[in-house]
Amino acid sequence: MCIFSQSNKQTQIDFRKYDNEKPNRMVPFRLDHLLKSKLKKLMKKLKLNMGSIDIIKSIEGKYYFLEINPVGQYDFVSFHCNYNIHMEIAKYLSDGNTKN
Repeated sequence: MCIFSQSNKQTQIDFRKYDNEKPNRMVPFRLDHLLKSKLKKLMKKLKLNMGSIDIIKSIEGKYYFLEINPVGQYDFVSFHCNYNIHMEIAKYLSDGNTKN
């Protein structure tokens, strides 16, 4: 998910300082293959099978890693971008892809 927070003074530093009168634009976003691969490697190295990763993309197109939240809250992203992550998790679990 991409959050366009920089054009609003209230949300430039932290998008969570919501502006209900002029909400930030939030849209689905696909990471490029190289960055996605690097993030998967990082997750594996950290022994995390899920997490919320925060990244900033500069105007020049450079990515800046901020953090990984290993608890990984996904409903906010799922709701705003219609990803239906909860359905993907349910399908994964119902297909027997869990370890005992």
